[in-house]
Amino acid sequence: MAIEKMKLVVASTTPDQVMPLIESVMTCPNFHPELATTMIQEEDGGYVYPNDRVYDGYLSRCDRIAQDLNLDLSSNEKERFTFDEIEASIRNAESWYKTLHSQESSLSSLTEDDKTAIKKLREYPLDSIEDSFIGMNFGRIPNGSLSKISDYNKERFVFTPLHKTKQYTWILYVCLEQDREMFQEMFESLYFEPIAIPTELSDISIDENDLKTFQNVYGYLRSQAKKEVFYKYIAVYENRVYLSGFVPEDKITKFESIFDDSVEVKEFEANAQTNVTPPTRLKNGWFSAPFESLVSMYGLPQYGAFDPTLFFSITYSLLFGIMFGDLGQGLVLVLLGLYFGNKKGMQLGKVAIRIGAFSMLFGTLYGSVFGNETLLEPLLEPFGLPIHVASPDFTTNLLLASVALGTILILCSILINILVSLRRKQFDRALFSQNGLAGFIFYGFIMTYMALKFKSGIDIMNPITIVLCIVLPLGVILLKEPLTHLIQNMSMKPHEGWGAYFSESIFELFEVALSFVTNTMSFLRVGGFVLSHAGMMSVVMTLKEMSGAGGLLVVIVGNIIVIGLEGLIVGIQTLRLEYYEMFSRYYDGGGKPFKTAI
Repeated sequence: MAIEKMKLVVASTTPDQVMPLIESVMTCPNFHPELATTMIQEEDGGYVYPNDRVYDGYLSRCDRIAQDLNLDLSSNEKERFTFDEIEASIRNAESWYKTLHSQESSLSSLTEDDKTAIKKLREYPLDSIEDSFIGMNFGRIPNGSLSKISDYNKERFVFTPLHKTKQYTWILYVCLEQDREMFQEMFESLYFEPIAIPTELSDISIDENDLKTFQNVYGYLRSQAKKEVFYKYIAVYENRVYLSGFVPEDKITKFESIFDDSVEVKEFEANAQTNVTPPTRLKNGWFSAPFESLVSMYGLPQYGAFDPTLFFSITYSLLFGIMFGDLGQGLVLVLLGLYFGNKKGMQLGKVAIRIGAFSMLFGTLYGSVFGNETLLEPLLEPFGLPIHVASPDFTTNLLLASVALGTILILCSILINILVSLRRKQFDRALFSQNGLAGFIFYGFIMTYMALKFKSGIDIMNPITIVLCIVLPLGVILLKEPLTHLIQNMSMKPHEGWGAYFSESIFELFEVALSFVTNTMSFLRVGGFVLSHAGMMSVVMTLKEMSGAGGLLVVIVGNIIVIGLEGLIVGIQTLRLEYYEMFSRYYDGGGKPFKTAI
């Protein structure tokens, strides 16, 4: 229910100890580094530590080779290498890479008939032929020229056909090496087309020792490249280097302990440097912590501001449970949440556990178990339950209760805004805005009047209450800018003049009053989805009665559809109510997330 308190820390050492400094910082999971360009003040003599990213360039070359050769580069990162050793290992690996690509290029240029002939050719023991004495050539020759080869049968060569089509025959001829040039000219005159015999990809061998060295080089490069990332966070002043960032207040002692005596660590208040915004790391209890991801979707709170996660988690679970109340379906959500949250580590799974529990609670009040509204009646009747939400007699009360719930949540949101704004000394927002004290009095009085008038006939509308609770608050909202100037000891006159100010503010005041109406009516969707859920399950149970022996299957399929479809819709609609009807009144977001560089 809070934002973790931070300290600004600065670790400094001599330039020759940069790598040990970085290695120490990389062991700390609670350090948020700040860019050196942010920390360096204009004309203060500092500059960013030189960063050539040498290792990163080597690593890119290795990644390309590993990807193309499908190599597993798991390795020991502790072994060290010189730049000459790194270059030699990578060049050796690149030779494998080039061989592979040259063979792939050769194979890609072959036709299917070429490949068929080569496949036949590989049946011959060509590897046993001594290249220094015997010459051979492989290719295709037009069928019309094939018969003319017999004219040269007295020459010292032999040939064998390998594959034949309507136009060509693929042949291999063998001769003495000393006669190779002569026979090349002869076959060229017969329109022979030589084809290079490609090496099989499986024949490309990689020495195991070379591969192991390459793997270790890759591991070393990967570890060094991670360290190079920190160069951009290091500032240089004269003969010392400085690494700045934020550490949670309760982790300061542990952070200082990771360095040796060559490093000096100083700590400051989080807001010590005005041009640097402290990062935000939320710290919530077991119930509300999973909802941090949904709050972050709207925007993290600024450091030192109000964290709405607890209020959000309670109201979100409450609204979802009301709209999706079913004991059985809520149990399914809880079980799914346990699987995806605890087994798979998904935050939304943990959210599902909590909203599923609220669904079970309201499902019990409604007496609904997988759509069956009679199963729990014997247990609930002594307590005046269940609440038959689908009953026509209850519809009006349900919708009125939805509006009442919405009113309470809107008033709570305005009250939060007042308290937060007062704490931040934003008195204009706390007192004069539609989400401040003026709006709270106006909206609270109107809704109280309507509730008393409708429920018990009590009329609290009189000249005094009209002036104090309607005219005065609306007048304050209308004069928000002049009143703000007044408490700031400035002239009350608006910048654009009174005439232009009133002509614009009157329309804005009308919009404010209209927004209160629309925001309140928005909560009618709560009752609407209660009725929608009950109606869908009523359809499922009706189909079950009509299906006879297949009734159980209908119930199972129907519940799966309702859980998947309506559960998703209710989740989105609840999120909309949180963001647009409540967050918009008291929450700004705009915080910077706490991130480590490792």
